[in-house]
Amino acid sequence: MGVQARPMVSQPRFAAARMDEPSDKAVTIGAASVGGILGVYLFKDLGTSVFLACLLAYGSTLTNSFGSSTQSAGKFAAKAYSKTLEINEEYDVLPKAKSALDTVSTAAANLDANYGITAKIDDQLKLSQAVESATSKIDEVKSSVTSKVDDLKAKAGSS
Repeated sequence: MGVQARPMVSQPRFAAARMDEPSDKAVTIGAASVGGILGVYLFKDLGTSVFLACLLAYGSTLTNSFGSSTQSAGKFAAKAYSKTLEINEEYDVLPKAKSALDTVSTAAANLDANYGITAKIDDQLKLSQAVESATSKIDEVKSSVTSKVDDLKAKAGSS
């Protein structure tokens, strides 16, 4: 009657969570999106972002090490996008987030209307007066420049 001892720690069990590999088109689009996002994040310039998006999209079609890297980035982006869509379908995240933001912005507008927060800030910082002053100075400079240009035109026409 030998009793077999059970192990103290059992092997961990992992859920089989496999995602299908994205198509080549999805990988290319994913690589382009990674390039665009990197361009905006690093350079804050639309032209550079478009260039990086095109570069990574093209790179995902290559078979060298650069192509392998861009394909990996593209696969990651495509899988992340697919998972995002799946989560949104399952939990309706987008409508809930929109509803929450609408509620917050309405509450903030009501607080401002009831307590005049922006008016108090404007009174403290005197922003409206500064804007009016700057606008009047700009108008003065503009009229001065216009009159000088008119004088130069008149002198040039009489010569």
